Amino acid sequence: MLTAIRRPSLFDVSRLVFVGAVWGGAFLFISIALQDFGPVSIATWRVTLGAAVLILIALVLGQKLPTGSRNWRLIFIVGFLNSAVPFFLISWGQQAISSAESALLVAMGTFVSLLLSHFTSDDERINTPRVIGVSIGFVGVMVLVIWDLIESGTGNLPGQLAVMAAGCSYATSSVISRRLMHLPMISTSAVTMTSACLYMIPLAFLLEDPLPPQVSSSSIIALVYLGVIGTALAFTLRFFIIRANGAVFMSQVGYLVPLFGVIWSGLYFADAINLQTLISLAMILLGIAVTRKGS
Repeated sequence: MLTAIRRPSLFDVSRLVFVGAVWGGAFLFISIALQDFGPVSIATWRVTLGAAVLILIALVLGQKLPTGSRNWRLIFIVGFLNSAVPFFLISWGQQAISSAESALLVAMGTFVSLLLSHFTSDDERINTPRVIGVSIGFVGVMVLVIWDLIESGTGNLPGQLAVMAAGCSYATSSVISRRLMHLPMISTSAVTMTSACLYMIPLAFLLEDPLPPQVSSSSIIALVYLGVIGTALAFTLRFFIIRANGAVFMSQVGYLVPLFGVIWSGLYFADAINLQTLISLAMILLGIAVTRKGS
């Protein structure tokens, strides 16, 4: 039986802020893990740890596994687009760009998702506020890219394009995931993450060494954060927030991820925040706000 959603309380808002802070912190911990692990290995450990913990949570909650060949086909597609591809692309891209810049560029997916939803759904149509919001947000992303091209040439461009592609992959998977909303959320997330493991584990051993002989404690902590907290715990909290307050309230986390991504990077890396980062952050948050007005 469906439970009626409630008006968000201070506790509900604090949970949403916590999820935004956790997801925003992932970009910083990727930078830390890159000291000892390659991008494929980081993505592999993230999906493996995340899948293991999500399976345990699904068992505790008593959620059954999805059934039906159509659902499982979609699960493997979502696992590829929502975990395997973006986790790798973000880690690979951050070899060239900062975690703050990565947190902002991945917001490209928020605006791409709106465009895709216009053509794939009946309740997310493009209107004037959304066009304006997408335009503002896109300009905000381009501020980072063009400014970097002026200052550093094309050296960082592949990394920037990789992170933006990761955002587009998230956007595509979110559209496909709408066809799985009738399934139990935690168990579906668990098997989706497990399907990503089937892609990533062979690649990690083929292309890199996911088990290097010497690893710093900070890199291990970073991987645990990415898999257990940034993936499994955040996905579980997302489930409870949507169940209590609805998907529209949960969507407000889109404001918080780039904001916290910049904050955590600025606290850890002394040179992470510069003028173009602040201009881009302001325009992206404004773009998201305007698009929300059109919802």
